[in-house]
Amino acid sequence: MTFRHAARSAALTADNWIHTPVLVLNASYEALDEISADRAVVLLMAGTAESIADRAPHFLVRSQRVEVLLPETIRLRHYVYIEHTGRVNDESRATLAGVLRRDKHRCGYCAAWARTVDHIRPRSRGGPNTWANLVACCGPCNTTKADRTPEEAGMRLLWQPKAPNHRAKQQRRVWQQLAAAT
Repeated sequence: MTFRHAARSAALTADNWIHTPVLVLNASYEALDEISADRAVVLLMAGTAESIADRAPHFLVRSQRVEVLLPETIRLRHYVYIEHTGRVNDESRATLAGVLRRDKHRCGYCAAWARTVDHIRPRSRGGPNTWANLVACCGPCNTTKADRTPEEAGMRLLWQPKAPNHRAKQQRRVWQQLAAAT
């Protein structure tokens, strides 16, 4: 059972309500994301959002001066523009600059500063230029690995390369803007 499902099925108490997920809708009622209940209450109290649906059975969140019904869904009062981009997945074509940015210029084999990328499955063996097959790589590791797989070269990847999640990056930016406004 995942965290979100466990939080939904558990009875709410003063100790666990804070972990309850709350659905956030844009001003246009488009679903944006789920956030923790404590963040939702902060947005309600700041006037940045309004409650659309309260949690059933009702659960009161209390402070010294205020009582708020725990929401199940909130709606932002002002529209937040989210740029819609094409789907990027692990098999999408990647660029050198994109891979270096994704890996923060850290070598996937030793974590040293990297200026090049390495094909995990070498191009000479049909390795594609995809997000899942490219990793940032420092010069010494790239030379050591050469035209071999990491297993053949006796090298281990520090992480499994994946396509960047642009939606999550946009969402973090939205929450930072909202936090700065409150």
